[in-house]
Amino acid sequence: MTPKYVLLPTIPEDLAAQPQDSLWEFEPVLASNTSDNGEEGPFKVICIAKYQTKLVLFVFPSTTTQWCMAESPVLPSLDHMSSFDYVCGRFYWTEPYSWSDHLMVLDTCIMRFSTVDLLTGYHQELRDLHHQNSYRGRPNSVVTGREGTLEMFSLVRQNGYFALYHTSLQNNSQEWKLEKVISLPGQYHDYSISTVGAAEGFLFFQGAPEGIYIENVDCYSMEVKTYEITKVCTRMERFLNRKRALPCFSFPPLLSEPTI
Repeated sequence: MTPKYVLLPTIPEDLAAQPQDSLWEFEPVLASNTSDNGEEGPFKVICIAKYQTKLVLFVFPSTTTQWCMAESPVLPSLDHMSSFDYVCGRFYWTEPYSWSDHLMVLDTCIMRFSTVDLLTGYHQELRDLHHQNSYRGRPNSVVTGREGTLEMFSLVRQNGYFALYHTSLQNNSQEWKLEKVISLPGQYHDYSISTVGAAEGFLFFQGAPEGIYIENVDCYSMEVKTYEITKVCTRMERFLNRKRALPCFSFPPLLSEPTI
């Protein structure tokens, strides 16, 4: 959130026509660059264009204010590109409603895709638990972790109750290991719960009664370091519409709460 804005120009027609393939999905994302003291740096707007046989990036850097294009050597491997987390300059994509066998990773500094094996170590057991207790919710979110460690929270439902499983992957390891299991509020027995995303040391999830199309959705945040859960608000919305609730941080003074 910022009082400044940039009106992006349309992607040039000659650039948009270069892939010459059937477009299946188009997902714009913002790669922000905010320092620890809140100062805004150069940013990139990245449009992930998933075609039938290729994956293309349309990139708008604030430094050049000109669209450019890069084709990824990694073929589209996830069914959907709408569920992602932005951690330390990298985007991590997961399947929105199920477990995939890997994470898709985009390093925004060098604009290069890679993958991380997901179904190793303890994650194999978590995947089996998810299949045994299937539900329509986003199961995984990648969070900011310790240096040299990739960390994730996975939502698991057992006997009507929900818990978040905190797992980690060290740089020098190929096996995901379990860090902690956090039980979610007990009033959500037989409810629908879904993770919304992660940002700046917090994980966000929401819960609502099952079987109702539009409902009162309770929104929560959890601090990753302390596992402290806080109810943020209750709002009327369509449950599982992830784009309706997104975390915002680093408010400028104009938008911050009044202080004495």
